[in-house]
Amino acid sequence: MKKLFYLLFAMCAVMFTACSSDDDNKTEIPQLNLEKSNYTLASGTVDIKLIADAPATSNISIPVTFSGRATEGTDFTASAKEFTLKAGEMEAVITLTRVADSAGDDNLPLTVNLGNAPSGYTIGVMSYTTVTLLSKNGIIMSFANTSDILTLQSDYKVTLTNMSGSVYKVTEITNLNVEVDPSSTAVEGTHFEFTDGKKYATIAKNKSNGTVSINFLKKEPGKDKLVLRLSERPGYAYGNNATITITLQGAYNLDGAWAFKEVSNLNYWKESMMADISTFPTGTNTDKITFTGNSYTEYTFTPSLNGSLKNYFGTSERKVTFKEEVTKELWEESITQMQSVPINVSVYTFPDINIKFSATDSEVRPAIVSFRNITVEGEEILECTIDDFIPTDFLADQWEGWIKDLAENPTMLSNPIRIHFTRVK
Repeated sequence: MKKLFYLLFAMCAVMFTACSSDDDNKTEIPQLNLEKSNYTLASGTVDIKLIADAPATSNISIPVTFSGRATEGTDFTASAKEFTLKAGEMEAVITLTRVADSAGDDNLPLTVNLGNAPSGYTIGVMSYTTVTLLSKNGIIMSFANTSDILTLQSDYKVTLTNMSGSVYKVTEITNLNVEVDPSSTAVEGTHFEFTDGKKYATIAKNKSNGTVSINFLKKEPGKDKLVLRLSERPGYAYGNNATITITLQGAYNLDGAWAFKEVSNLNYWKESMMADISTFPTGTNTDKITFTGNSYTEYTFTPSLNGSLKNYFGTSERKVTFKEEVTKELWEESITQMQSVPINVSVYTFPDINIKFSATDSEVRPAIVSFRNITVEGEEILECTIDDFIPTDFLADQWEGWIKDLAENPTMLSNPIRIHFTRVK
C-alpha cells in the first residue's frame, strides 16, 4: 500500500511539472482594441485610434464597418475603411470628418465596428466605439491657449462657442471638469494643486468662459510638465485646444543686474492711443537696475539710472517686498488680437516712489511695481509694468482729459507703461 501511495505521488508530481511547463511556454495572442468607447464629432474632425498589445511584425490591415443614423458621405467622411498598422508600430488612426453644414436638429449616432482580426492577433473587448455627431445646437469647448507657464498661481481660461464658431453663453451656471492627462510628469499634491480643490472651470450664467486655477507647490527636475485635459461632456465637443501644456516654473526670478532696453508698448501709445511719445520715459543700456536676494519675497533694489527712469525710481538703494502675484491685462496685445490677453505678474512694494514720474514735480510715497520674466526672440527679458503713477511730464493731457475719471487702483491700471530690461551677463 505504501509503495502504491509513493507511485501515485510521483505521477502527480510529473503531471504538475508538465502542466506548469506548458503554461510557462504558452504564448498569449496580442489583442487589438479601440482606444475609447465613445467620441464626439462637431464641425471638424475626430481621430479614432486603434491600439495593439504588441508591435506589428509587418504591415497589417483591420477593416471597419459603420452603422447608425449617421450616413457616410452625407453626414461624415472617413479617411479609410480600415486601420493600417505599420510594421513596428502599435497604433493606427482613422480620421472622421464632418460634412460641412450637415448638422440638423438632432444628434446623430454612429458606431464604428472592428472587423476580423489579422493572423497573429485577436479582437479585444473594445471592438467598437460610438461617435455622436452633434446637432446644430452642439457646443464646442476649448482652452484659450495650448501652453503656459505656472509661476505661483495661474488661471487657465476655457471658452465656449457654438457650431458656427460664435460665442456660446450658458443659460445656467456650468462646471466643465478638468483632468490631469497621463502624459504629465508633475504630480498633483506634490508639485501642484487645484486651487480650493476645484478640478473644473466654472462658467457663470449668461457667460461664455470660465477658468480653472492651479497653485504651484514644488519644482523638481524632470517633473515640471502638467497637461490638463477637458473632460468629455454630453452635447459638447472639443475645439482646437482640448488640452493645455503647463510648465511649472515657480516664482519669477528678479535677482541680478538688468539693463534698459526699451519702452515696449511705445508703439501702442503712438498708434492706438494717439499719444505724443516724444516726452515718454527713455534711457540707454547704461541705465541699470539691480535686484539682490536669496528669495523672491524680498530683494535689495539698487538703481543706476541717468535717464528719465530715475524720475520714478529715484537713485537710492532700498528693500522691496513681494506683495502678491496677480493677473493683469496686456492691453497692447488685447487690441491687436481682439480678445483678452491676461498675464501673471509679481507685484512688489517700493517704500519710496515719485508717483509724479517727473523731473520737476515730486510726490514720494510707497507704490507698487510689477515684474515678470519673459523670453523675446531668444533673449531673457525682465518686463516691468508701471501703473502706480500720475502722469505729469508725459500723458498729462490724457490724464486730465479722461484717465483720472476712470478712478482705477492703481491709477494707470488700464494704461500702464511697460519697460523691458535685459539681463547683464
